[in-house]
Amino acid sequence: MTPKQLTTRPGDMGPARSRSRIAEKSLEVAELAVIEDGTAINECVGLCGLSGIAAADAICVAATGERSSGTDHAGAAELLSGVDSTMGKQLRNVVALKPGSHDGDALLAARDRDSALMSAPMLVLEARARTG
Repeated sequence: MTPKQLTTRPGDMGPARSRSRIAEKSLEVAELAVIEDGTAINECVGLCGLSGIAAADAICVAATGERSSGTDHAGAAELLSGVDSTMGKQLRNVVALKPGSHDGDALLAARDRDSALMSAPMLVLEARARTG
């Protein structure tokens, strides 16, 4: 079986810092929705997904000078796993929930929100540590 080709784009520390700040802001807004249930859970989880993706971009650019540029977020998790396997697992967790939050027609459960709110902050903290 041929390994899947990951689509990437180059970057330097300027874009890495920008993606880190975007990750932080997305997480900050997600945390505002934590006090509500219902549709707010979907929004919170979706924002955690966006936060995790931005944080992964920052981590990867800081470590390798490139980030994922494909539409498949699993590819971003694979790229991140090559840099840090623990962070790759955290990204897989939040991106697995993201389609249901934005594209699904069902409301997610509080456990989904709790899971996303455990993974996204870990990714944001790692991005901050790597980008200053």
